[in-house]
Amino acid sequence: MKFSINREKLNTIISEYSNILKENPVKPILAGLHISVKNNKVIFKGINTEIELIRYSECKSEIDGEVLIKPQLLLEYIKLVETENIDFEKSNGYLIVNDAEFSILDETAYPEVLEISTLVATKLNSIKFAKLLEKVKFLSSINSMDMIFNSIKINLFLDYLEMASTDSYRLVYLKEKINNNLEKEMLIPTESAMVIYKILKDIDSDVAISVGDEKLILSWENAYFTCKLLSVNFPDFKSLLNNFKYDKEFEFNREELNSSLKKVISVTKNSVDTKNVAAFNFKGKQLVITGMSSGAKINQKVNMIKTGDDLKLGINCKYIKDYIDNIDKNVIIYAQNATSMLKIVEEKNEDYIYLVMPVNVRA
Repeated sequence: MKFSINREKLNTIISEYSNILKENPVKPILAGLHISVKNNKVIFKGINTEIELIRYSECKSEIDGEVLIKPQLLLEYIKLVETENIDFEKSNGYLIVNDAEFSILDETAYPEVLEISTLVATKLNSIKFAKLLEKVKFLSSINSMDMIFNSIKINLFLDYLEMASTDSYRLVYLKEKINNNLEKEMLIPTESAMVIYKILKDIDSDVAISVGDEKLILSWENAYFTCKLLSVNFPDFKSLLNNFKYDKEFEFNREELNSSLKKVISVTKNSVDTKNVAAFNFKGKQLVITGMSSGAKINQKVNMIKTGDDLKLGINCKYIKDYIDNIDKNVIIYAQNATSMLKIVEEKNEDYIYLVMPVNVRA
């Protein structure tokens, strides 16, 4: 195998695989990036137990062939090379890349990776799709053993798309108007969603979204991606949203509330028993946030527009800030009492809803 390829293009492609290919003690071969060359075209393939990514690119080939290599050191080297093109040559059990030699793996045992042809459900701009994922992925955790809390729900309807995630203490819901060719419910692992986000946020291309063989399938210019779907039952979030009741409403300037939360978190993050938790006293025309740790106490006052009675309760400040970081306009909090779930929305936007449970606090 012998070919050359544009350095910038190669750097972009291999960087995408760094999000997918990890050391695998059970199947070490899955840590490798498969590269094949034929007729001035190069195909990159990388897979793990959940994800497949195929990338295509033009190249200048002298000898067709294939190779399997761990991409991490290769990527570090390519980033330091200053030439416009990178030369590859497989020779005597090594991959020669410009002036460096890299050990290779046995490509003959690499699993076959094939593209699945199926009906395209919808098309979205890659950056837009990444931003939608960003608005919901902050809540789910890749560290949770319960896949319900380590996943993102995606529902496709004929004229809109829904996304939701939960960690049992809070839930975020997003709705986006979009034309779809079919109706489908999907549950994707958070780790897969993060990989999709990292790849798509840096490109600007139309992405075709399909579903087939219990997989989410994404394809865009010179790329094909799949991830396995989960089969666990996601909570009935529609009932929570539709049955929510409140008799109090508090509206805040986003920047003012966010600034106060940052200051309170600087103190409460050091609390052993109640990390990031503070007392929220909605009274009159001001919210007073009181936070404590073993060595400090802080009070922050935030102006507000209040409808209904005063209210005092405990809230995890970081939970509120997580949502505020994803909006641009005023923040509105709906509540009923100190033990009922809170509903938080962005001003004039009922398509992005955040539900949070209050917590017990001493203040």
